[in-house]
Amino acid sequence: MITIDVLWAAALGYLLGSIPIAWIVVKLWLKIDIRTVGSKNVGGRNVVRAFQAHEKPKGLAYTVGIIEAILDMLKGFFAMWLAVWISYSFSQADPWVIAFAGSAAVLGHNWTVWLWGPGGKGVASALGSLAFFNPVFIPIWLVSFFVLGSAIMYSAITYLVSFIVMGVIIFFWTWIVSPMEMFLVPADTLELGLIVMITMFAITLVVLSRQGENFRKIKSGEAKKMKLWKIFQGKADEAMK
Repeated sequence: MITIDVLWAAALGYLLGSIPIAWIVVKLWLKIDIRTVGSKNVGGRNVVRAFQAHEKPKGLAYTVGIIEAILDMLKGFFAMWLAVWISYSFSQADPWVIAFAGSAAVLGHNWTVWLWGPGGKGVASALGSLAFFNPVFIPIWLVSFFVLGSAIMYSAITYLVSFIVMGVIIFFWTWIVSPMEMFLVPADTLELGLIVMITMFAITLVVLSRQGENFRKIKSGEAKKMKLWKIFQGKADEAMK
């Protein structure tokens, strides 16, 4: 049964997810607002663009961008971990806090209260939720993103389809992996399967909330297609354009 725990779990997830790490990093390092450069997005890819626009070394730009993306992932991970720990340690032991904290963390990343407006695109924070369920889902998602992206070629559509696919994969995974291994919380397998699937579908909808401009560009023919195979040619800049 869903309890009132989900309300504070959602608030906790949203506040953690709202921390605009990319904005903070660029503001402290480059003394500019990341929303004024590149895609104007508050995320790891635009951190790279901001550093490159200020003629910082390419290696430094990618290193800082990757670190920022990892920190965004940790927001999603720790929002869910803290919600479970608090609920099972001090409250009503409600496994549904997972779904509310996880999707709220991505919502906070996408629409941050601290900047009073749009933030990132939510992908890194969504990957943090995958890591919470099981770290093995990260390489599985990367493979599915590469395969789907090579066929679809548009990043916005690929992100959405890949997260829906992961929701289905994780649902069936619960029938193979012990719930105690996956969550360390006492809930039956069917309930956990429903929780993880609903979590991933909710996160997919939240990610969709920041893809409107990308879909507009796809419809108008302005969107650039991904060429993911160029990653293996050492041309990461061109692969995700």
